[in-house]
Amino acid sequence: MHVPLLPKHPIVRPLVTFLFLSLMAYSLLAHWQQHGGGKPMFDESLEENAFVHEADRPKPDTQVAATHPDAPTTPSGNKRLVVAHFMLGNTYPFTKLDWEETFDMAEESGLDGLILNLGREDWQFRQARSAYLIAQQRAYKPIIGRTPIRLAFSLDLNVMHSSQWDDAVQLTTKIAGIMGSPAQLMYDGKALLSAFDGHNAAWGFNGWRGFMKELNSKMRYPVSFWPAWFQPPDRLISNELVDGLFHWNGGWPMTNRHISLSTEDMAFIASDKPYMAAVSPLFFTHYGKTGEFAFDKNWIYRSDDLLYPSRWASILAMTAARAPEIVQVISWNDYGESHNIAPVLGAEPGSQSWTRGMDHVAFREMTGYFTRRWRDGAPEVEDEIVVWMWYRTHPKGVHAGNDTVGKPDHANWALDLINALILVPEGLEDVELFVTNGPRGHPSKKGKPLEAGRSNALNVPFLPGSVHFEIKSSIGTHMRHTAHEIHSTADTYNFNMWSGSWRSKVRRSKTKD
Repeated sequence: MHVPLLPKHPIVRPLVTFLFLSLMAYSLLAHWQQHGGGKPMFDESLEENAFVHEADRPKPDTQVAATHPDAPTTPSGNKRLVVAHFMLGNTYPFTKLDWEETFDMAEESGLDGLILNLGREDWQFRQARSAYLIAQQRAYKPIIGRTPIRLAFSLDLNVMHSSQWDDAVQLTTKIAGIMGSPAQLMYDGKALLSAFDGHNAAWGFNGWRGFMKELNSKMRYPVSFWPAWFQPPDRLISNELVDGLFHWNGGWPMTNRHISLSTEDMAFIASDKPYMAAVSPLFFTHYGKTGEFAFDKNWIYRSDDLLYPSRWASILAMTAARAPEIVQVISWNDYGESHNIAPVLGAEPGSQSWTRGMDHVAFREMTGYFTRRWRDGAPEVEDEIVVWMWYRTHPKGVHAGNDTVGKPDHANWALDLINALILVPEGLEDVELFVTNGPRGHPSKKGKPLEAGRSNALNVPFLPGSVHFEIKSSIGTHMRHTAHEIHSTADTYNFNMWSGSWRSKVRRSKTKD
């Protein structure tokens, strides 16, 4: 006998359809709530990666990174972090290969993250999305021995619109979708966010309190805010919206003196809030008042007398209870201010005249060295001699007659010195650096004793002319190299620095020179 699947009463079929659709809606609602109440982990404009759930996050970095077993922790018990400031404004022509090259180099340098300085142009947001997407893909397939790079934003309030409330609504919508990525740099379970300047941003009379409330309402997890605001330490420390303290100008001496922990550093370190310390290898910018790049920035900070290793040494010397939580290197690619530790890649903002030929390989390698010592507890020296050398390529007193911008402010703070950081393995005796420098036919040779089993930071006065150096010990000559010539004249002023890097495995048997 045929039994119909559904009775033929006219109300039955619509009722069954209604029940089926209700069941489907309930299932979708449950799935929606389970995965964050409808707040996307990643902006839907990122196509196939529009939704990334917490369960899909990569395994913790410690499972793939080469972490030293005695790695120190922060005062709060977290892993120490080292990041670098990154100018999105120089990435207009970046391709996927450029981002991959950048992330490879950053990971090889030991960095945990890049802090992306974000301007207002739409193309910068597009590049930021690309960067996060590529970093996310790398995090799923990390390279053994490296920490997959993480990203965070620094909102550049020098250029962003911040007067109207709609400015806040639009900006928070854009960055919240991106910050949901698994590539987001986290601090204590929160998404790290920074800002450059802008402490008085109005945001339509709602101020930063309104901005952060709006942003957090669009995020799946809270935001940890570490702005670089140029205010007295007590104002920042007492500001309840500021979760972490960041002293941007701590990377350089602001007067004509050697770098040291400043009054501001000490105030931040003594507070109960976590601290991000700034380190930087140098500062020189040379923009005029006219032309395409009329930024009217033309000055130096004193950088010649071992600025970079001295600042790192101060941080290394802090006790575990007083050490910063994060160190930020200024910068990865700010070519216009000369403190880039990475080679030029992408666009340059009119800075070619003072970056061309100025290799910063030593700054990048020193970053990796100090990062692994401070963050991972790596040894001070290993089994090879390493020489990092850096200096300006003309004396500070040179007159550049063809320079339309003029001599930089504070040029008299510069010191005509060849800087060097030399790692000498244990067990060597009578180790010495010899630097030969000066005009052809009349060079000056200077010797500096080096201590085995440690890093040796030193400098020697320079003269215009060639630069050669040797490393010798009781068993012979370990290396002999030529460095960059120092010129006696210049068409334009250049207080940027050239750097070089050399390595030599130690031979323990005596050899002839």
